[in-house]
Amino acid sequence: MKDLTPFSLKEVLKRINAIHVRINLAHQDVFPKQRSRLLSLYQYKRRFVDISSQGQFSFSKLATSLIDFSFVRSLVASCYSREGGTCFDPASMFCLYLCKFLDNFRYMDDFVACLHDKDKGRCYRTYAGISYERIPCKADFTNFKKRIGPEKFDEIFHILVEIVKELGLITGKILSYDGTLFPTYARYRGCNYATCECSCIPLKDDFLQHLRYRVSYLLAHPEKIILGKQRRSFTLCPRDDLPSCVKKRPSFVAFSFCFVPREEDDQEQSELARILGVEKRLSQMGLYLKLTSSCVSRIDLTGNNPLIYVRCPRMPSDLEAKIGYRRSNHNPNKKVKIFGFQAMITTSIEVEIGLELPVGCVVSSAEKSDGSYLIPERRKFIREHELLPSLDIGDAGFDVTDNFQYVRSTGSIPIIDYNRRGERTDPATLLMRGYDERGTPFAPCGTLCKSNGYDERKKRVSYVCRKQCLTSPSFVPHPIPGCKYLARECGYSTHMSIRAHPRLVCEIPRSSKRWKKIRNLRSASERTNGTTKEADLDILESPRVFGLTAASIEATMACITTLLKRVMKFIVRVTLNLTNYLKTWDKSYRRKLEGPKVPACILSLIQRRRAPP
Repeated sequence: MKDLTPFSLKEVLKRINAIHVRINLAHQDVFPKQRSRLLSLYQYKRRFVDISSQGQFSFSKLATSLIDFSFVRSLVASCYSREGGTCFDPASMFCLYLCKFLDNFRYMDDFVACLHDKDKGRCYRTYAGISYERIPCKADFTNFKKRIGPEKFDEIFHILVEIVKELGLITGKILSYDGTLFPTYARYRGCNYATCECSCIPLKDDFLQHLRYRVSYLLAHPEKIILGKQRRSFTLCPRDDLPSCVKKRPSFVAFSFCFVPREEDDQEQSELARILGVEKRLSQMGLYLKLTSSCVSRIDLTGNNPLIYVRCPRMPSDLEAKIGYRRSNHNPNKKVKIFGFQAMITTSIEVEIGLELPVGCVVSSAEKSDGSYLIPERRKFIREHELLPSLDIGDAGFDVTDNFQYVRSTGSIPIIDYNRRGERTDPATLLMRGYDERGTPFAPCGTLCKSNGYDERKKRVSYVCRKQCLTSPSFVPHPIPGCKYLARECGYSTHMSIRAHPRLVCEIPRSSKRWKKIRNLRSASERTNGTTKEADLDILESPRVFGLTAASIEATMACITTLLKRVMKFIVRVTLNLTNYLKTWDKSYRRKLEGPKVPACILSLIQRRRAPP
């Protein structure tokens, strides 16, 4: 891309109408409720957007002027029914919900208060098509999200990606994948494997019997009773499907009791004393059995013996959130744990225009491996947008054999870090196996070979020693006098097959400068993940979400906000540079209208012709 002027605001507005028509024609489901039963009605209208010379503008105004959100009404029509009362237009609700994120409202209470302000909220009410007499409350937004669910939010996200793709800002040639952890709005209580069954755990039949023997023994030996001393009764976790990493079955305190002096003669004994049948002995000894703490959730007295159900105190409120680990921001050698969820975000790196845009998002509990979602997310991207990536970049978390095989089956090149997984990498072991930790083989003299091209037909990388014993003898650890390979043109030669080493050997050797240049593009994913947590958006740093559904919606909206903000900033920047150039004819503005310089080694890969998979 040598010229960015087609992405100025004037040129974008010329093409956006045709895109809106295609999107609306693709979504023509009739909304089941009549317009008379709608509390609001969204209608797309192009408005004048004031852009300052420094590039400042209203994100919500420009977004609602560029994009027609009428498709939301047809997209979520299946979530509503003809029966029932009135409701807000879903297109209006989504428009308002998006404006909350675009204009950096951290909490919904603040945004709803702004909507009720006659002056500050007038613009939002106008964008969404709602009146001052009918303003949605916080519960209306909660019900809207619960009604349409995270799947519809994801579909809206991909439609917005399709609009940006139609504008020519997304090619999907280079995809980068990375996961980010964010916390849930619940406290971690100590168990990472709790389920709903942990809220009502039946105690064993002999539990009360052992507790009765214990109390009776103490009453029979009053010298061992210490008034006020807390005594605890433990029970084991009844789950049989604990993971293999849990070597010892955990236990928790079911009851905690103590003996205290009886205050009055007519004071009734506690329920625990009645269940154990020791009321008379306690009254004779002037003692009271006090229950200091209990995890009892239910008591069943219908049978011959009372059946007690307890709730595990280590059970968190959010059962869908789990513990995940990430490197500390202050100390990379230290890991910190996050109780919450993980968002695996796919970023399309457009090196020819200098843009990094999120094009996919999937949310799971924090303990899940983000590498397991590469294949479904990549398939969804290809299916939804009909784009075929040329390079797929990921960290060591995506080092899975299935990922390599699937990426190569579509004609793309995987640039994924190698996960050693406990392999020994000392020099003696590497020399014995014949290649180093990056898959570069050793020559007979012990020096590392140099890459000599890739054989597409045989799926292997060629290596030669290039007679380093003659050119660089200091790098040869064990020179061989009269080496027989000196008679060859390139010296010793060998091959590393991808079939034999699908994870280690790549079409582009890991030791080459080309690999490093492409691998450095993965920082785009880190910037995308960081944008969702920085002060600019501050969506996933500490969101008020509870449950996987709310977390998925929040992460999807973070990606939508990042996508739209980056696109709008790019369009405004090009527009200002073009305006300044036409006013002053200054060549410095003209240079800013040229796309960034792309290394030839990357350009040749993304422009190569490939047969469809």
